Amino acid sequence: MSDLRERVPGHALIDELLHQWDLGTIHVDERSNGIVIDDEAEGWYRGVLGERRVAAILDQLSAAQAQSPWTVLHSVPVGRGESDIDHVVIGPPGVFTINTKFSPGKDVWVAGRGMYVGGAKQHYVVNALYEARRASTYLTRRCGLTVPVTGIIVFVDPNRITHKAPAGGGEADPPIKVVRDTELFNALLVRREFSDEQIARIVDAAIRPDTWSDSTTPSSLGTHVAREFQALEQEVGPRLSLPRGVARSAEPRAYSGRSYSRGSTAPRRQYKGPRRTGRKKTSLLERFLVAVFGMAALMLLAFFGLPLFVRLLTDALVP
Repeated sequence: MSDLRERVPGHALIDELLHQWDLGTIHVDERSNGIVIDDEAEGWYRGVLGERRVAAILDQLSAAQAQSPWTVLHSVPVGRGESDIDHVVIGPPGVFTINTKFSPGKDVWVAGRGMYVGGAKQHYVVNALYEARRASTYLTRRCGLTVPVTGIIVFVDPNRITHKAPAGGGEADPPIKVVRDTELFNALLVRREFSDEQIARIVDAAIRPDTWSDSTTPSSLGTHVAREFQALEQEVGPRLSLPRGVARSAEPRAYSGRSYSRGSTAPRRQYKGPRRTGRKKTSLLERFLVAVFGMAALMLLAFFGLPLFVRLLTDALVP
């Protein structure tokens, strides 16, 4: 792939999910005929959902600002290809690196470089600072312009975001914004910093894979990756779009198929509809009630049914 605009939201995560299927981390349980996803792979799956949600918001930039050039890159591989930037946005207000967090129902607290999500300490601000500096270095070196970069951490469907102090740190740090997904659009539409000519130079550098990464590993096709995830999403159903633990009891849906070699343009897996097998288990309460009603029926038969039978027999035999 010679143009990063061909990559799709969550591209790297979907690649990893497909790899986990090959390893058996994601598989069909033979006893329940349901899909099994371990905790780490489930986190990646949720990450794809978040990145796709944010990508849908970013798609609106060009429509809303038809006279201004905007370029959005997804899942940009950096360094040796061991990590990626969820989204890189380039437009008149500047360059933004966006880190998406799918945290439905979680409370977020931020002050300086400190952040808590759902009561757990996270290093998201520190990571966003590093990501923005890295992007600025790569783009400045490639296009010959000084390219400042703003880092944005966007939470998808959080409960509440509390800002005790602005995110970031010292004066030398790049600006960092922490927003919910519904606030992202306005966070990007700030005053113009670059001319159209400067934007074009930055875009020419940004779309080249070798601007960001030294890796020579070929990238999978975006259309193939998107198709694979869509099939997986249909079979998993809506349960993983909820907060962790909420839908754990939901019945899993099954899929099966065959694998293709990596890099093939053919579908890696052909998913089938859900299979339902086995009878519904009865609870102890249900068994108890059946036994009670059975005993009651026998007692009624003993007290009323037998005397009635004897009387009818006597009437029939005695003239």
